[in-house]
Amino acid sequence: RRRRRRGGGGPRVRRPGRCIGSAGACHVARARRRAGARGGAMGAPPVKMLMVLLVAGCGLTALLSFSHWHSLEAVHATHGAANPTVDRAIALRLQEFPDNVKVLERRLVELEKSIQDLASDLPGAIQPKAAVTGASGTAATGASAAAAAESEHAAAPKAAAPGASGTAATGASSAAAAESEHAAAPTAEKATKVEDRPHSKKAHKEGQFVPAPASAGHDSGPVGMSTVLVIIPFRDRDGHLTKFKQYWRWFAKEGRLPRKVARWEVFVVEQFDSQTFNRGWNFNVGVAIASAQKSASPDISDGMRFDFDCAVIQDIDYLPEKGVDYADCAVPMQLSSEIDRYNWKTPYMKSAGGIVGMNLAHWRQINGFGNDYFGWGGEDDELHHRLRLNNLLMGDCYPHCKGKNDPNIGKKGIAIKRPRKGYGKFSGKYMHSANHTKRITDSEAYARNIKMLQEIENGSPRWKTDGLSNLEFRILSTDVDKSDIAAGVTYHHIKVYRGPGEYNLGGIQLAVPRSLCEDSSGSGGAGVGAWSVIELGSDVPWDMAALRVRAAAAVEAGGGGRCSSFVAKSLSFVLVDRRRNLAKILSDGDPRLLVVFYRSLHNPEKDGLIIADARGRDALQADFTKAGAFVTPATEYSVCTSPLKKEGPKYSLHQGPACSGGGWERLDQGYFRAYAKPRQGLHAFSWCDNEKFWVQRFVKGEKCDGKWGGQKWVFGGTFYASKSKGYCVGSRASATEEGSTFSRLLFKDDCGGEGFEHAFNFAGVAETHTVAAVTVCIGHEKGGPKMRISLGGESCESEELQPLVRIPARAGASGASGDRRFCVEPDSDGSDTIKEEGQCGGERKFTFALPNAAPASAGARGPGNQRTRVCAKPGARVGVGDTCASSAAGGAGAVTFEAPSAADVAASMPPVGGGGTAVVPLITLVDEEVPCFGFLCPSTIR
Repeated sequence: RRRRRRGGGGPRVRRPGRCIGSAGACHVARARRRAGARGGAMGAPPVKMLMVLLVAGCGLTALLSFSHWHSLEAVHATHGAANPTVDRAIALRLQEFPDNVKVLERRLVELEKSIQDLASDLPGAIQPKAAVTGASGTAATGASAAAAAESEHAAAPKAAAPGASGTAATGASSAAAAESEHAAAPTAEKATKVEDRPHSKKAHKEGQFVPAPASAGHDSGPVGMSTVLVIIPFRDRDGHLTKFKQYWRWFAKEGRLPRKVARWEVFVVEQFDSQTFNRGWNFNVGVAIASAQKSASPDISDGMRFDFDCAVIQDIDYLPEKGVDYADCAVPMQLSSEIDRYNWKTPYMKSAGGIVGMNLAHWRQINGFGNDYFGWGGEDDELHHRLRLNNLLMGDCYPHCKGKNDPNIGKKGIAIKRPRKGYGKFSGKYMHSANHTKRITDSEAYARNIKMLQEIENGSPRWKTDGLSNLEFRILSTDVDKSDIAAGVTYHHIKVYRGPGEYNLGGIQLAVPRSLCEDSSGSGGAGVGAWSVIELGSDVPWDMAALRVRAAAAVEAGGGGRCSSFVAKSLSFVLVDRRRNLAKILSDGDPRLLVVFYRSLHNPEKDGLIIADARGRDALQADFTKAGAFVTPATEYSVCTSPLKKEGPKYSLHQGPACSGGGWERLDQGYFRAYAKPRQGLHAFSWCDNEKFWVQRFVKGEKCDGKWGGQKWVFGGTFYASKSKGYCVGSRASATEEGSTFSRLLFKDDCGGEGFEHAFNFAGVAETHTVAAVTVCIGHEKGGPKMRISLGGESCESEELQPLVRIPARAGASGASGDRRFCVEPDSDGSDTIKEEGQCGGERKFTFALPNAAPASAGARGPGNQRTRVCAKPGARVGVGDTCASSAAGGAGAVTFEAPSAADVAASMPPVGGGGTAVVPLITLVDEEVPCFGFLCPSTIR
């Protein structure tokens, strides 16, 4: 107004908006506006003077603190050694003081920066609060505790505001950093009261857990910096892990400045089984190992325990942007509050997924994650409810608040706490070039997950007994990588098996022909005595190179000469699952198959066999084909639908016998088989994905148009089938509802109508594979005397059967000349019995053949050469082993034979080039076009 009176031509100053914040902050803001109106620069000197006085006061406080520190040292020297209580109290107080002048200088610089950036928020109205106990047990003094617990949602300041690391930080600047437009955010005092509640006796039995660490393990870092445990649930992501380490090397050094984490312990916990992936269980395992929870595994020792401030669950394919604070866990914190794929938000308000950090006491209070969420989804939503039921939801509606007037702003208890805006950014762009593992889901598992989630939503106490408290697993191997120790990072790659039973991979048998080095043409037809069969032993080979070295050692031990050079260059292996006598080739083209094989065995000592062979993949497949023992099964596909509000439903093609869940249901008669690789006489059909709206369109050929119907499309996959009528595909190039379907796939002749134009037809393939090798299972009913004999290794895993022996055999029609042939028939008492083929009647269940083998030669060594004796007498139970010596099972009138050994199975391998005597192997070689998590897909097993 004064400028206009004098005729000044300056621009008109826009009046500031309404002040939002504390009364003191608004008072100062109004005073500054009045001072600025009177002269612009009049308000600067008081602020600068206040800054100087505050810095000087902090310096004086630090000097007094050093004096107090020396006094405490004197008390400690006099009374500490004789009084543990005094000693502990003094130790906690000493941790509040800087250990050297450099630390003090750094803190003063940080303080000055905070004052400069937040000068407008320096009112005297902010009152210091009483000291409280922080997340790691150390004291937090004054307003710094509130700063640790109250990460605001306002825009990120120019300099990163310092937060709590579990040790003390004094001064008004920390409190100012926590001042937010969401004034009702919870304080650290309230959060600590929740943390200190005693655990439920039902959730954690007495003695179940060692006490939470009283202080962080900062023995390798400076005072005031944290130790963070990062746990990565892992399986089949080796390419991602390499990129993760490269990125984390940078993030540990520069991701958060000034640095708050001195020590990163990164646990890569690999679920080592063939079950659907279980993210929550993997995290629980990492916490149990790092905290030495010995009740979870007999393989855990006290020496594995280390102290840490925060434990964070980390997805390997989403990485933090600069500024994310992994040391912020005074209250449970969802660090990934701004994710690129969700438009820099969380997917929904009550999401507790992604990257979440807590201290150990809070993880134990909620009993970790649920252990039974297999597949995609559910465990993170249950985490929200575990926090809710323990009063640990310290967040409001951010980042899903509906405008500035949303009544939920500042209202705690709605969601998990999240960092202030700009400090929770995570992106998947760094992993786009890595090969993503296809999520193979299980609709039945998904349905179970939903049921468990609904239970806890309704207040079920299951969380008290399902989690860390009932965890059971075995540690198979641990590899430590300290290549990034300069950045404070140590990696622990831990393979674990679910359950309390021993999982002895060292008991897997390795069969190697002794002539391997002398005759590189192969091993077929060599006979039992020409093989060395050994166990892998305690030092399990995890890759091709180590396995070849082990094979060379077996040859040398069996008197086959030295051949390390030859073996290391070209040896292949046939991996045999003896439950079903199905096998795959392990070669340099697919080295990961060895790990998949290991983790898919139910009992490695009984189920696993590895056969060494000098032939390559192509030669082995050709020779097994000539022997009639090679199959390439077709892949299963399901046509799935999901409803839409308009112009629906939408259609999707899923690999497998069922839809993946998540609202997808299989179309009536929507199951077919097709090949995933080109086949003569079959035609290519592809599906294209729209990643924005999760819809598909179906086309002829092997390619997808990048743009079609105004949308972007990416290639999803191709299958090969006939052009016959069976299924129809209809398409439309536009849709009125955004995200609605562009293609439909129906089990009918014509898909025209309802806006769709008929495009083409296809039909699935009919397989006629004949498996030459079979498994005969002999056992008796549990709790009953009746014997049961059946085909298929899965029958030996029935809950109603007590298995006695599994016999590798040839199917009755595939037996070679000279084989002994048998039939299985019901006996007079309803039990099954075995007869020679000439004695079979008309009620036979099935027939099988066994090689008429001579006794194992003296040169055959090891348990893999031992055969099991089987005997059967009409009217008596089938005998196995020593029972055949009794007259009840053996003796006159009994059928007696020996079940083939591991060496017999190896010796049945087809000869090189398919020449020589036509012998059908005791195994069937399988080549699946689409791999599964397990060694064999369920459809192949069936």
